[in-house]
Amino acid sequence: MVLKKLPDWLIDLCKDIKSSGGRAFLVGGCVRDGLLGHLVKDYDIEVYRLPSAQVREILERHGKVNTVGEHFAVYKLRPSRKSDTEVDVSLPRRESKHGSGHRGFIVQGDPWLSFQEAASRRDFTINAILYDPIDGIFIDPCNGLRDLNNKELRAVNANTFKDDSLRVLRAAQLSSRYRLRIEESTKLLCQNTNLKDIPKERIWEELKKILLFSPVPSLGFTNLLELGVINQLFPMLWELHSSLVIQNPYSPRDSAWNYVLASLDRGRFFAEELSEPEKISVFLSIIGTRLTHSSLISFLDCLGLHTYRGFHVREQVITLRNVHLLPYKAFYQAQQGKPVAFILRRIARLTDPKLVNCLVKALFLEASEQIVVWFEENLQALGAEKPFLRGRHILELGIPPGPTVRKILLQVYEYQIDGQVNSFENAKLLASDLLSKMNLRTFQESGLRNSLT
Repeated sequence: MVLKKLPDWLIDLCKDIKSSGGRAFLVGGCVRDGLLGHLVKDYDIEVYRLPSAQVREILERHGKVNTVGEHFAVYKLRPSRKSDTEVDVSLPRRESKHGSGHRGFIVQGDPWLSFQEAASRRDFTINAILYDPIDGIFIDPCNGLRDLNNKELRAVNANTFKDDSLRVLRAAQLSSRYRLRIEESTKLLCQNTNLKDIPKERIWEELKKILLFSPVPSLGFTNLLELGVINQLFPMLWELHSSLVIQNPYSPRDSAWNYVLASLDRGRFFAEELSEPEKISVFLSIIGTRLTHSSLISFLDCLGLHTYRGFHVREQVITLRNVHLLPYKAFYQAQQGKPVAFILRRIARLTDPKLVNCLVKALFLEASEQIVVWFEENLQALGAEKPFLRGRHILELGIPPGPTVRKILLQVYEYQIDGQVNSFENAKLLASDLLSKMNLRTFQESGLRNSLT
């Protein structure tokens, strides 16, 4: 059993380390993913039997080196032959707990540690397997190969597992991504771990992996529920258990929680062609459709989520949640012979119709299939209608540049989308009327303030 298709630059680096008297092992996720047959994109290397200064000298012969922590010897290498790749290279490390919380550790690099001692700091046995790419052998001090073969997730050390509370969220996402059963004693450790010290950005990183990389996201959320994560970190999701929805006329009433899980799995299938930020927006909006507006905001706050890769995810999630019923409204109005163009134009103005389309497909409400077909056909013919008025037209009315201009433009455009304004002349008349009302209101408020002083 060997890991296949390792890049030449990595083999050459490991050979250089060996010829200098050390041993280089691939460790962690790259070994796990390689054994499971998944594509390996990131490599972590652990170097034994060489001091940190010598390790750095070797690395500098192979590319650009940045130091993350000199005292515990972690380096990031950009290989000269693969400059778009960054590799973590480190010495074996020992950790000691010196404070509470996820970050309360003292870490010390030691190239002379035994394999057993070095592996004992890792979270799960399947992440504690070492692989020597030169000799093609595995070092497995924690029986991770056995657990990987049995599709089981097991903690390395029951005594220290709870020292790092993030491991509970990692258990949920790893089990979901690789379809692993969480071993019972490990599950108990998770359920008895306080999670309140985990930073928002780390919570989001683990949840993101469930949403993006799990073939069945519902399994990840089921794990989060069973391990006590939902109860501790996401009380607004906990409330979904007692909230009922009707899935469709042929299914019994079920909890909003189960409805969300089923919709996430469907959404995972329909979102394949979307970018990562778009997928995240759709998946989180699926959850948002079962939450009140304030609960959705609280949920996004728990994740500290605003943008992702320059994409305004937070804004998009809220918008999708707010418009998700509009396609149904348009469909049923069309069946009754009522005009619906203004509804479709509103959707196209507020967000990307393909995201709404994916959301509609994921939410298995009544007549979803008919609605999806109708929605797709009609959106192809209708884009977001261009507004009659631009900023310069408002300025011509004598308004100085400022927020008032944008406010009037948006109000006029809303009337246009709703079909109540159908020409440039009508739009300009409405803008003048809105401006007059705003000036009158300002005058009245000013008079009221003066009378009170």
